[in-house]
Amino acid sequence: MSTTDSTTFKFYAFFFKWIDPIIALGGAYLNFIDPIGAVTSLAPNSKYDPDQVFLFHQSGGLALAVAFLSATIPRYSKDITVWRILQFSLLLSDLAGISGVGFAMARQGRLGGSWTSDDWGCGGSYVFLTLVRLHFLVFSRGISGISDSPTVRKQS
Repeated sequence: MSTTDSTTFKFYAFFFKWIDPIIALGGAYLNFIDPIGAVTSLAPNSKYDPDQVFLFHQSGGLALAVAFLSATIPRYSKDITVWRILQFSLLLSDLAGISGVGFAMARQGRLGGSWTSDDWGCGGSYVFLTLVRLHFLVFSRGISGISDSPTVRKQS
């Protein structure tokens, strides 16, 4: 990707502008509208505690912020450094999410393979997002910007 590989950047542009925000909106929906689903999807033995609703609203608000930033920054900035900063910050969030999935499953003794479809969906989406972000961050080094033309400029 350190050359002018426009096909690769078309994938990232599409993914970061459309897929990432939709996934984040799904997280916002769970936290605001279906907090019971948010709790039981990865911790089936857990109970939703309405006294902790502030945690769900805080998480939902963060998901909305992620959706907004993911949808707008790639549309309004051609600066690859800005894209890299955003993706690195979201990578940190994804790593925390993977950690949360792992700790939740370990706590319930479910790391050994008795995974539910929710485990695969949530854990798998975090792993997929993390790999996409890592690939972008590693292979976009040396690119100075994204132009409106089908090519990408390489830093000298």
